[in-house]
Amino acid sequence: METSYSKALYDCALECALLRKNRKCKNKFRSERCYDCRYFIGNYIDAEPRQMELFEMQAELSAGSIKATSGNHHIVFIVLILICLLLSWFTYTQEKEMDSFFPDKPATSVAIKVKERDEITTTLYKVAQDLNHGVDVNKDGLVNCIDAAVLFYQYYPDKGKVTIELNQNSNTGMHHLFNCVLIDGVWRAIEPQAVQKNNWPYFMRDIWGTRYDSKYNKDVTSDYLKYVRR
Repeated sequence: METSYSKALYDCALECALLRKNRKCKNKFRSERCYDCRYFIGNYIDAEPRQMELFEMQAELSAGSIKATSGNHHIVFIVLILICLLLSWFTYTQEKEMDSFFPDKPATSVAIKVKERDEITTTLYKVAQDLNHGVDVNKDGLVNCIDAAVLFYQYYPDKGKVTIELNQNSNTGMHHLFNCVLIDGVWRAIEPQAVQKNNWPYFMRDIWGTRYDSKYNKDVTSDYLKYVRR
C-alpha cells in the first residue's frame, strides 16, 4: 500500500508519543538523543521547533485517546480524521513566518512573546554561524561561551532587552557566560550556544538542569562591551 509523506510523518509522531506514553522512552521531546531515533519527526521535516512541539502535542493527545479507548475503532477513526486535518494545517503553515500564526488576531502579549522568541532564534543561528567559522571576539585563541555570549548580545536587535550574564557556582562547578533576554516582561536566561550545540529548547535551565542556579547570575555586560562589534 502506498504511504503518503503526511501519513508517514504522522505515524512517526504517533509512535514517538506512544513510546513515551507507555514509558518505553524516557527522553524529553527534542532532546539531543531524539536525533538518533527513527521516530523523531525532526529527522524528516525542516520545521521551526515550536511547530514540531505543537504537532507532537496533538500526537500525544491522540496517543492518549488510543490508549484510553482500548480498541474502540470508531473513536480512533475520528481522532485520525482530526489529526489529518491538523496535519494539513501544519503543512500549510510550516513555510510561513512565525508572525503569521495569529493573522486574524490583534497584537496581544502572546503575539509579542512570539515575536521576541523569533528574534532569539534568528540571533542564535547567527551566533552558530560565527562560532562554526571560528570567530574569536576577544582574541584569546579559544572559541567558547565568551564568544557566544558577546555575539548574541551583538546580534540581538533590541539592546534594551538583552544582557551578558556570568554564573559562577562552586557548588555545581558552573562557570559560564550566557545571555538574558526580556520576554513578555520577564528576564529569561538563554544559552547562546544552543543552536551550534543542537540543544533545544534554548533556555539555560532546560539545558543545564540543576547545575544552573539563577541566584548566582551576575550582569557583566559592561565588562564585555569592548568586544562587541559596532
